[in-house]
Amino acid sequence: MSFHGYFAVENLALNDSQRDTRVQGLRSLGPTTRARPAQLCHWRTRLDGQAAIFEALFEDEVLTVEWWKVKLGALFDINHTTIDHAIASYDWGGQQTPVVTFSWGGTPYVRVALFGGTGATWQESGDACRAYLAANIDEWEDPDQP
Repeated sequence: MSFHGYFAVENLALNDSQRDTRVQGLRSLGPTTRARPAQLCHWRTRLDGQAAIFEALFEDEVLTVEWWKVKLGALFDINHTTIDHAIASYDWGGQQTPVVTFSWGGTPYVRVALFGGTGATWQESGDACRAYLAANIDEWEDPDQP
C-alpha cells in the first residue's frame, strides 16, 4: 500500500550535521521513476531552513511512528525504543492532521506532520498542506520575492 500526499518535518534540536543527514534521507524517499512527476519526491524548505514539506508517493511504512523512531535511533546511534513520542492533532483546511513530536532524554528533537492523516486522498492531503502554509505564511514566504 502507498500514500500520495504531503508531510512536514521540523527540526527542534538536531545539530546541523544530524539535520542534514535526516533531510538527505528524506529526499531519497518515494519512487525513482513515475509517469506522474508529482509522485516523485520533491520538497519545499522553510525560510529558516529548519523545516521542509515533502510530497511523493510514499510507502505506508514511512508514515508510522515506528519507522521514524528507527531512523532517528540510527541517526543518534541509540536504541530506537528509548525514543519517546507525543501525538497532537490539528485541523488545517478541514482535514485532521496528526503531528508527532519525537523526543529523547526529555528533549524534543523532531516534529512530523502528516497532512490529512493516513486515510487522506492526494487532494485532501494537499488541501491540508496548503491551509497550513496559508496559516504560517510568514515562515514560508519571503514578502520581498515575487
